[in-house]
Amino acid sequence: MFQKSLLSLFCLALVFGTVQQAKAQSAADKSAIMDVIHAETAAFYKRDAKAWQDTWLHDEQASRTIVVNGYSATVGWKNFGPQMIKNLKENSGPSGVKFTDENFMIHSDGMMAWVEFDQTLSTPEADQQYKQLTREHRVLVKKNDKWKILSQITHFPATLGSNPGTLTTNSEALENSLYSTGYDLLEAGMVEAAIEVFKVNADLYPNSWNVYEGLGEAYAKSGNKEMAIANYEKLLRLDPANENGKTALERLKDQE
Repeated sequence: MFQKSLLSLFCLALVFGTVQQAKAQSAADKSAIMDVIHAETAAFYKRDAKAWQDTWLHDEQASRTIVVNGYSATVGWKNFGPQMIKNLKENSGPSGVKFTDENFMIHSDGMMAWVEFDQTLSTPEADQQYKQLTREHRVLVKKNDKWKILSQITHFPATLGSNPGTLTTNSEALENSLYSTGYDLLEAGMVEAAIEVFKVNADLYPNSWNVYEGLGEAYAKSGNKEMAIANYEKLLRLDPANENGKTALERLKDQE
């Protein structure tokens, strides 16, 4: 009996230690992710080309997207990285822009992270002072034990409505923001990253048919018909009259 009790205590201690270690690793990852995001923006406004490029993953799926009155996306490090480095070197010296990041939401599985936050830019020391709020999205991946930025999406206030702050407090606005981000990634060809964002949306809003539409389309584009069908079926259970869902599901089943 004593040996069994001792073994039970040992197992309990082992489980507790594993959980605590996982929590510590998660906290360390979140801190490292925020450090990389801060370093990228700081390097950009200090015109430090080397520091800026060190925060990015130099990959063909890397992307930078700006959403303001229109939509501008560049996919592939070689299509924006070298030109940005050239611009930073040609316009050397600090820009005078100050920035603050807040309202972070970070979702990570330890190897990939999706991040959303508010960024405020200002020029407090300039003759003509400037202040701008943007809603920022990042996808980061861990490579060689270091977090690197794979995707940047910046939404300017014109795309956020009259009250950008509602994105951090209004659940419907947050759901729509995640939905939009997922489709931004899909359009940029970053299917796996889009799936991760849509999965977060489904975790947060499991009773919304909208989230399963995004997942269904993303899985279909990834070639995973089984998961695509499963998510379109979830959509139709929540919204049986959804014609887009019916059409997509029929098309997928016809391919079987």
